[in-house]
Amino acid sequence: MKSVRVFLAAALLASSLATYQAPRVSADEVTTVRTTTVTTDSLAAPAAVVTLSPGGSYFVVDPVTGVMKGVYDPVRGLVGATIAPGLVVVDNTSNRVVATFDASGRVIAMTNLPAYDSLVVSIDARRAELERMITSGRAANNFGEVTAVALREELASIAAQESAYRASGRPLNYEEALSLANRLNALSDRVVPYMRGVTFTPLISSRFVTTSGNLVIVDELSARNLRMQRRVDDEYAAGRLSNDHVARLKSQLNEVSSLQTKYTKDGKLKDSRSKLIVTKLDKVQTAMDRDIADINAKRSRIGIKVN
Repeated sequence: MKSVRVFLAAALLASSLATYQAPRVSADEVTTVRTTTVTTDSLAAPAAVVTLSPGGSYFVVDPVTGVMKGVYDPVRGLVGATIAPGLVVVDNTSNRVVATFDASGRVIAMTNLPAYDSLVVSIDARRAELERMITSGRAANNFGEVTAVALREELASIAAQESAYRASGRPLNYEEALSLANRLNALSDRVVPYMRGVTFTPLISSRFVTTSGNLVIVDELSARNLRMQRRVDDEYAAGRLSNDHVARLKSQLNEVSSLQTKYTKDGKLKDSRSKLIVTKLDKVQTAMDRDIADINAKRSRIGIKVN
């Protein structure tokens, strides 16, 4: 059986993700993958079983790795793999995460499954790590006070969101944890450009993004394009890209996105077309790195610290 290629042709606008074309997957395109995800006990309230439309199209994904586990048939169940707690059900039309599984294999609402201890620990550890990173980065003058304030405000907003979730005294549910992890991923991406040699392992797959308040999954190429769009904004905010650089790079990234949309047929992208998109993204990345190096060289010549 051929491995599934879930490609979502997205129109990435100047600095944000717009509308996605849903990937099309079928049962005969599934690679069987076993999972070792484990879960904790259910929330005190009875699990809300989700009824999926018999005529709908769904697939199952491991949110930590972003790997597709199989097609989910509302009548036959998961095709080509084994159901396990922690996996999420994605609507194949909207690419929106719509449900998960409990320990009995029932499809239930994300809000009725407690977040796994390991994910909650990772979320709290990442918040603390980012707080230390922002403090040390400001002390080392890697960025100015305006940037430091913006980063701290976002971190405080994430902390406030978690506090609001916990206000009732119950544990975080799975939907809330994934939302927090997604925001922390995005903040980590903002911090990295300021810190030499620093990298962060995504808390959940970078293929997951939030749009219109919903968690959706995008293909790898669209996800990379989006990350590059965000990096352009962050490098500009850090003073390492000019207005002209930003306009050119954003235009090139949008052209690549449009080209990907053009070449995507029935949710798929041929290997040759995929390689072409990768090559074009590599060229934009090279141009961005060169632009940043040029700005840094100019800053260095006039005595401004270069990271």
